[in-house]
Amino acid sequence: MHPYFNMFGREIPSFGIMVLIGIAAGGLVVLLNCKINRVKALDPLLTACMAFAGAAIGSKLLKPLIKIPDIIINWDKYAEVPVGQFFGWLFSETVFYGGLLGGLAAAYIFCRGFKIPFLQTADILAPAIPVGHAFGRIGCLLGGCCYGVQVNASHPFAIIYPERADALSAIAAPCNVPLLAVPVIEAVGNLIIAVIILLFGRRKKYAGQSIALYGLLYGVQRFTLEFFRGDLLRGVYGGISTSQIISILVFTVSAVLFIYPYVNDARRKRR
Repeated sequence: MHPYFNMFGREIPSFGIMVLIGIAAGGLVVLLNCKINRVKALDPLLTACMAFAGAAIGSKLLKPLIKIPDIIINWDKYAEVPVGQFFGWLFSETVFYGGLLGGLAAAYIFCRGFKIPFLQTADILAPAIPVGHAFGRIGCLLGGCCYGVQVNASHPFAIIYPERADALSAIAAPCNVPLLAVPVIEAVGNLIIAVIILLFGRRKKYAGQSIALYGLLYGVQRFTLEFFRGDLLRGVYGGISTSQIISILVFTVSAVLFIYPYVNDARRKRR
């Protein structure tokens, strides 16, 4: 755990630094994908900027809503955090799915307003999403959030967090306990997803299939990894987490988007 970097005499949150690196890496992937698909980069890059703005808003709105039930149930744990820092923590962290939905909404509004083909542009941006997210997950690892369940110390993906001295230690990963390194596993999985999308991109038949493929792959990955998460911040209802519910919705919508063009073509041929 390394929640802060000391830069220019100030402590800067590690998560924020990794997010900035992820944004830069995502931008490079957008440029690469534009080159691969022989598409001018201006519109995708502008759309990516708007998507990031929407993601920043969406990620902030979703997390407080998810946390409310857990805060009520586990109030004794959260009451250990000073009031001022508690509210800063409540609204400062991000929820990826909130960012994803907010980013897609902002990108759609921007593309529609400037008559940019949304699905084609979303396909160009698709591999950049998991790349940026991978760096964000490394930020989670450094910050001690999104940690995994307790495992045996000999487990190949076990990680032991050191003690944390700041006021957020009560809600960060437990120290001196072997935990499954879920952020690392998800980061690697995201990079694999990005490579698959890049390879698929030039072979896809219909617009929208690259972004749909991302939704299919990440939906399965996230749904599965949620069973191995050990943190209390996800919101669990009826045995499944909020993110698992969203994963099911993302997978379903992505499956429809991926398959529908084939079904539509089959209908036209029968006419």
